[in-house]
Amino acid sequence: MDALPTRRAVWCGKHWIHLEQVDSTNDYLKRGDFPDGTAVLADRQVAGKGRQGKSWSGASAGQAMYLSVLFHSMKISDMGLLPLLCGLAAARSLGESAQIKWPNDVLLGGKKAVGILCESKIQGSEVCAICGIGINLTQPAEFFAENDLPYGTSVRAQTGETRTAKQAAGMLLDELEPILDQYRREGFSPILPAYCSRCVTLGRQVRVFQGQQPIIAQAKGIAPDGGLICEKQGVEFIVRAGEASVRGLYGYI
Repeated sequence: MDALPTRRAVWCGKHWIHLEQVDSTNDYLKRGDFPDGTAVLADRQVAGKGRQGKSWSGASAGQAMYLSVLFHSMKISDMGLLPLLCGLAAARSLGESAQIKWPNDVLLGGKKAVGILCESKIQGSEVCAICGIGINLTQPAEFFAENDLPYGTSVRAQTGETRTAKQAAGMLLDELEPILDQYRREGFSPILPAYCSRCVTLGRQVRVFQGQQPIIAQAKGIAPDGGLICEKQGVEFIVRAGEASVRGLYGYI
């Protein structure tokens, strides 16, 4: 099997598996015993899922990249930050114009091109993390209109660039490995400014959905654990991704 086309990544994606079709690349890694940095790339995913248990149906084979990567020796405290780290890597892989809607939706032209779901699993005596990343690559604008996805887009629809799934995976892993290496050495603080520089949520009024009634607040910053710092009537509170969702006051952003 050909190697993934990476330039900088050494351990991230060194072991990789290509599947024509799978229920979920995350679930595939959950079911086996794999080395650190193992990547699974699927042509088609038929039972993908998003955050908070939302379903995520895949496009036709070749139109999107479905990638999951396994990381060993993680801590539970890492799980709130991994989505942000993966979001930054995905944004960098798509170029300077890519932005992030907290915590990890990556946007092109103000629309979602990348979705990320990080999950934990126990492998032997270790806590491991599985990060699933989907990138819309070549779907035309009509695809999102026909599927009632007004806030969705693809790389080609926004930039005119055509990438294969293998190319997109290689470019992503080249960005992800150095970010994770830095995080393991130095923690999140040195990476935070780069994340904030791409995060379109910050400085905006947002609606926080946690229960029946949304809370209108101002997004102020990112907490050390990856939570979103919000302020309402002079009182700050932190929103965590697994507990609530955040939308813009007048739309998706």
